Amino acid sequence: MSVFEPENDHFLLSGFLGTTVLQLSCFAIAYSCKFDLITDFAGSTNFVILAIVSLCVSGHYHPRQIVLTSMICVSRMELALFLFYRVIKRKGDARFDERREKFWVFLGFWVFQIFWVYLCTMPVFWANTVAANPDLTWVDFVGWVMWTFGFGIQVISDFQKFAFRNNPDNKMKVCDRGLWKYSRHPNYYGEMLIWWGIFVSTIPLWILDDEHSGFATILSPIFTMTILLFLSGIPEAEGSNLKRYYTNGEDVKNEYEGYRNQTAPVILFPNFLYKVLPQWIQCCCCCEYQRYKYQSSGETAKLTGV
Repeated sequence: MSVFEPENDHFLLSGFLGTTVLQLSCFAIAYSCKFDLITDFAGSTNFVILAIVSLCVSGHYHPRQIVLTSMICVSRMELALFLFYRVIKRKGDARFDERREKFWVFLGFWVFQIFWVYLCTMPVFWANTVAANPDLTWVDFVGWVMWTFGFGIQVISDFQKFAFRNNPDNKMKVCDRGLWKYSRHPNYYGEMLIWWGIFVSTIPLWILDDEHSGFATILSPIFTMTILLFLSGIPEAEGSNLKRYYTNGEDVKNEYEGYRNQTAPVILFPNFLYKVLPQWIQCCCCCEYQRYKYQSSGETAKLTGV
């Protein structure tokens, strides 16, 4: 038995093509005008467009599909508005200071964003094309709870960090307030929970399919974790970018190292427990990888992996 409608196969391809056109159009505007105002906004709103269009075109307005689509819309619109406000407040995005003038480098970011949007939206995009409507189960509610916790953690941590950095008195200080006391990147933890929650919520649909084609949408949370743990997430936030804490006096350095030694990189974890965990447990269970450590330019050792 297949719960995926053959006549809707073109949805997946159409969604990818639509995402490509939208992102490349925004790239053309951003590159021509040399500004960052629409970069994150274009990515976040693209999620919303894909989710709503797939729901409306498929015509399956079952409770599960409506909830999943709403999850995408709420979480991505909040993120879009927050990032848009932040980039206006800061009058730019430092991430693109060395990219926006280089055509191919800047284009590479937008191509990456195409795959980021499309792969992450896959669970909802796939679920919206499924005609079957099995009863809601405990699996749905587990997924919804995961999403709720993830969304709450992301929103709270984003605003806590923004308020902290917006205070001039906190320059060169470590943000160890609120959720940031228990995680060095609680916003990333929330993001991971959001996509795992959405994926879990689709399980009751794809287990009905003999081909289990919906399982492929696990690429969404895995891709998210890969990006945040190994590519543009924590590696860009830490590593060489920790230089400000190590080159502005011993007091600043000691404050940061004290914070780092007792604070998990991603998951919310009690400080008193984390700092006494063996290093291998920190690595295997808490994603504390060697590449996150700061290495001065004078050191010759190479950080090659976990």
